[in-house]
Amino acid sequence: MPGSWGSFVSFPPTRHTLIQRLVDRGGEADWRQFLADYWVPLCLFAERYGRLSAADAEDVAAATFEVLLRKRLLEQWASDPSAKLRTLLCAVGKHVMGTRLRTDTRRKDLMREHGRSLTDRDDLPTIKASDATDGEVDVFYGAWIEALLHNAVEGLMRSLHEQNKGDYFRVLYGRVCEGLTMRQISEALGVKLASVENYDKAVRRDLTRALESQMRQHVERYTPDKQVADEYRREWDRLGVYLKAHGGVEQVVRHVYASASPDDDPFVRDDAIQQTIDRFTDIIHQSE
Repeated sequence: MPGSWGSFVSFPPTRHTLIQRLVDRGGEADWRQFLADYWVPLCLFAERYGRLSAADAEDVAAATFEVLLRKRLLEQWASDPSAKLRTLLCAVGKHVMGTRLRTDTRRKDLMREHGRSLTDRDDLPTIKASDATDGEVDVFYGAWIEALLHNAVEGLMRSLHEQNKGDYFRVLYGRVCEGLTMRQISEALGVKLASVENYDKAVRRDLTRALESQMRQHVERYTPDKQVADEYRREWDRLGVYLKAHGGVEQVVRHVYASASPDDDPFVRDDAIQQTIDRFTDIIHQSE
């Protein structure tokens, strides 16, 4: 028989989740994506749950990711993902904050005596996702949703400007974040009221689609192919419950932008993320 099955039947390669790639010593692009997905939620969680300053919250976020790497917690989670990944991140972040509060003085002593970070120690207790309480997980979830919404809104803004539809976004921002009426927006933009109302209807639909896209991309990054559809449905349903309990998507967007200071925007962390990636590179090289 000429040929073989392999000569004309090709199966697509198995897609590895982001966590699987990280466990297999993923490259810088994988770590950057992971930190981009969870850096802001960790910072917001630390600021709210730990009542920390923005600078201290960033230290907690960096230490949390370092603990995940050094203690191989992602590998442990990937082998038995019985809880949400964000629940594990919440538990580790909580542990890091507790360690900071209990041993701040001892940390300085350790650094003087041993010249190493507290996260280098082998005697750190085992950290499990179950260490986080429901209330703590809820706080972390809220921070994660705010980060997701912020990304959706910023992505929508870029998309509309690329399509020369900047006024559509100005209508959304003016109404939601500045509390302007349709008539006030019409006068400010020099656009007919009927057009402004049409822009508003269109941009509301666009915002929903942008949020759906952000959620789906996130789920696809962290979920095996066969589970994506079910996981997306669960996450979208839970998001709906959360938004309803917090006044709707526009109320949450309003809160997100009202809480962002121009001098210290919690959603802009590129420098801190790069510093952490550089630190990871050093740790990985030392372990090789």
